[in-house]
Amino acid sequence: MHRLRYLLCLTSILISAKANADDNPHLWILSGQSNACGRAKLPGPPADERVAMFNPETGEFVVAQDPLPGMGTTGTGPWVAAAQTVAPLAGDILMLGFASGGKPISYWHPGNPGHVGLMPRIKKAGQGAGVFLWYQGENNTIPGTSAADYMKELQEHIARVRQQANNPQMLVVVVQLGPDTRAENSGYMTLREAQRQYVVGDPRAILVPALGRTLKDTVHLDNAGYRELGAEIGRALMRHRFGKTDVNWPGPVLDAAVINEKRTSIVAHFAEVDELAGCDAADFALIDEEGTVHCTMATPGKTTVTLVPERVVRLPARLIYGFGQNPAASLVDEAGNRASAVQFPVATGDAPEDAPSAAANGAGK
Repeated sequence: MHRLRYLLCLTSILISAKANADDNPHLWILSGQSNACGRAKLPGPPADERVAMFNPETGEFVVAQDPLPGMGTTGTGPWVAAAQTVAPLAGDILMLGFASGGKPISYWHPGNPGHVGLMPRIKKAGQGAGVFLWYQGENNTIPGTSAADYMKELQEHIARVRQQANNPQMLVVVVQLGPDTRAENSGYMTLREAQRQYVVGDPRAILVPALGRTLKDTVHLDNAGYRELGAEIGRALMRHRFGKTDVNWPGPVLDAAVINEKRTSIVAHFAEVDELAGCDAADFALIDEEGTVHCTMATPGKTTVTLVPERVVRLPARLIYGFGQNPAASLVDEAGNRASAVQFPVATGDAPEDAPSAAANGAGK
């Protein structure tokens, strides 16, 4: 009887999705490379019949449990945890998708395997999907991939997904690239900032950082890391797709960086936070006309961080949070939401007040 009630409920959702094909927040599309596949050891979260996943082999939705069908994995990832965070407050969630490890974004160009794998599934089971979750970028950190190139690719890819789902208003969740513990120099900071800038320019997109979560290996999160990430994705969607305005999200948003007259101290202010925790000087650096300026001290207030650079800073300059290929990125708010990596222009004038505030539109996200 319990299973019958689930199937009836699932049928009702599918009918609703077709009846409201222009925008269904209960229907999600998943894609990306290996972290989107999910590479952590099983088991994933226990099954919850309020969350279902499209099985491309049978053409039916089944109870979602890792490893998810059609996602190119034998492990667990963030998606079941995200949906299970939302379902108790917002109702049943349906998911479908395609992912493949070790692929650049060009893999999803029309005619390429990523496009061929994803688009027919959207046509069959994703019409009117209200959410697209994208977790990719490690293979675009190689030298020669510019921020502008990646942003253009991402814009075009998301436009194709929205068009295939028949929903130009689809909300996009971009998972900002996590760490890489290998020693090679790469474009991780450039890629993270390109993802953030894409979100700033798309009013129907939000950014959730993978930084700061625990790792299984050099680039993949472990089981706890994926669950933590999934829970934050869930909070973001409850606020932005389901109108749960009492949900504490986003995490700390860098919205001001003011240097003193002697250019020897900077006060950074974070919006959307009441109590900062996890402050680490190594997570911050500046880029000026002479190069990189590391910070030797970071003193947190409730909503501010006072930074001491290793030398006098030359203006213009940018303050970077989430500096380097493998930052600790431990800065969190009182709800455990992580701060996104950001590159922010340094200003002169009065230091920002150490007081809570709402983020300006697009600031830091």
